[in-house]
Amino acid sequence: MPSTHSKMSPPKPRLLILGANGGLGRALVRHLSPHFPVTAWTRADLDFNKPDDMLTKLRHQPFDVLLNPAGLTSPDTCAENPLQAKLSNHLAPSLLAAACEKLQARLIHFSTDYVFDGSRQNLWREDDPTDPINIYGQTKLDGERDILAANPSALIARVSWLFGPDKASHPDQIIAKAMQSAEISAVADKTSAPTFTVDLCGWIEHLILHHPDHSGTLHLCNSGSTSWHGWAQAALEIASSLGLPVQTTRVTPTALASLTFFKAVRPPHTTMSNQRFIQLTGITPRDWRAALGDYLALKHRPA
Repeated sequence: MPSTHSKMSPPKPRLLILGANGGLGRALVRHLSPHFPVTAWTRADLDFNKPDDMLTKLRHQPFDVLLNPAGLTSPDTCAENPLQAKLSNHLAPSLLAAACEKLQARLIHFSTDYVFDGSRQNLWREDDPTDPINIYGQTKLDGERDILAANPSALIARVSWLFGPDKASHPDQIIAKAMQSAEISAVADKTSAPTFTVDLCGWIEHLILHHPDHSGTLHLCNSGSTSWHGWAQAALEIASSLGLPVQTTRVTPTALASLTFFKAVRPPHTTMSNQRFIQLTGITPRDWRAALGDYLALKHRPA
């Protein structure tokens, strides 16, 4: 006689998402909450400036996976506040890693393409040499290294040029400017891979569910590469096709060196290869242009 007992599926892991007020944090909470038990913490719940309190607070919050998109992400702010950058991007994340190791929980920590010096236009692989050229990149790299030293089962997800509904990014700013002016310019000699936060959240969900033991470093970005100029040009062309009242669809190319108001130097070419993620999951991230088209169509769709 066949068993009348249906096979119970394992319970979904309990997620703790930090930085829940940030652009990526909000996207992760919105996407993952319908599928998992989610606790969302802001800086008020876990303050990286109070490292002595972190382990105590984490001990009192049951979780199986901690996602950490929190940190100091502005290169200029990091240049002006190097001690805060070190605390937010390096020391606090390494304490999180040690706490997760002690509590036998998984850590998924978000890092950046700025760990590379950007000196070549080839796609950067996970095991390529890192040599950051600003404090932001250096503190994020120091965080990566100490996280994996403290917790070898942690997953480092490097991301680049995020855009999405929770925080205005380069294409949103360009479209807003073009509604006011026909004079639009953008840097043409700096390249990377724009990454749609909605797509990124889907990849993270897949990794949580189907690759619970994968550790080390993964590049998570949409496919393709462009410059700030190409990204801006595509945004205006899509905006025009959607009927938005932009005054131009032409973007004047400028040089990165002309942006003298930056406090921190930027690496010029940091497009990352997502082949390791494709080989692991069988998922091929779509081209950034398709993702941008979907995002802008959704954002500007008539009510």
